[in-house]
Amino acid sequence: MIANPGIPAYRYDPYSKVFSREHYAHERMQAARQAAIRTAARAHKWGLILGTLGRQGCPAILQHLESSLQAVGRPFVRLLLSEIFPGKLQLFSDVEAWVQVACPRLSIDWGEAFDKPLLTPYEAAVALKQVAWQETYPMDFYAGQSLGPWTVNHGSHRPRRASGAREVRGRARPGGGETRERVGGRF
Repeated sequence: MIANPGIPAYRYDPYSKVFSREHYAHERMQAARQAAIRTAARAHKWGLILGTLGRQGCPAILQHLESSLQAVGRPFVRLLLSEIFPGKLQLFSDVEAWVQVACPRLSIDWGEAFDKPLLTPYEAAVALKQVAWQETYPMDFYAGQSLGPWTVNHGSHRPRRASGAREVRGRARPGGGETRERVGGRF
């Protein structure tokens, strides 16, 4: 619903047999996120959180955030956390803004529960003036086609192919099927 504000969403409850239209407070969410971004933009010391629960955290995004903060001369602290709770972050009283590389919905749904801004990597890019605020909030953290380096599958985070290597497809294999062979590099 967040990524597609113009498309109506419906819900059917098979137990009550009720078909209803769902609504999301886009304006309220965007106002809250923009307020967090404005506060973070003025913050001196930032905290970067890499989520360690499952496959949520992306070290490449964390490295991008570190480089971005270093480029503007902002000090930061790095944390690895399986779960992000307000009480844990309050232990770092000198940190004025947090960016979590775990689950974007944590900042969107629960960001107001934290006493300091808890941004997504996209919101950090906005706060650091690397990208303009998008009218439709980008929910592309796991998307194959992403808008920026704040996402897992952005081209800058993909491994580079060996120089001169190319993939050859379509060679027949005994017993049927096809094989892949890498020419000019390791496979």
